[in-house]
Amino acid sequence: ESRQETLLRPITFDLFGANRHDLEALQAGVNYQRYELEAARLMLAGNVVTAAIREASLREQIAATQEIVELQERQLAITERLVNLGTAAQADAVAQRLDLAQIRAVLPDLQRQLEQVRHRLAVYIGQPPGAANLPEFKLTDLQLPAELPLSLPSKLARQRPDIRAAEALLQQASARVGVATANLYPQITLTANVGSLASNGG
Repeated sequence: ESRQETLLRPITFDLFGANRHDLEALQAGVNYQRYELEAARLMLAGNVVTAAIREASLREQIAATQEIVELQERQLAITERLVNLGTAAQADAVAQRLDLAQIRAVLPDLQRQLEQVRHRLAVYIGQPPGAANLPEFKLTDLQLPAELPLSLPSKLARQRPDIRAAEALLQQASARVGVATANLYPQITLTANVGSLASNGG
């Protein structure tokens, strides 16, 4: 492309800021997408942490329930010996068997919940349920940070990506209003071959 052809191109002046507002709208759209991605990442991280804590809690419940079952089994064995010796009533043994059966019935449901949480964790990290090599989380292994950052509620809210994404949408809408307003005015175009200003009504 020659220098002469470049000079012959008409030049439109952005007197009323249409191009500037259009760039602002595009930048706001980019910011919105970035904040949405950040919000999705934070949500995923929160879901992973919640599931890990839930798994650790279920493991503790299962372990505690199993210990109770073992203690109840020992107690039942002692009671049955006493019944055989005639120093305890048969009703006591029946009541303990009922209690033991009720406690044992809790374990399958806890195991099912644990399996569901493990499957959910696998999905969160992009692995098929049951095939992911996940660590076993325990409450004793989970620790809070030694120091937590302190922020004012208003400042903390301004850091939320969903709020920042909403602000980006507002900026985009405002910029588009600026574009529409600028397009209401005539566009001034300078053409080299005419050598004068041409006013194109908008």
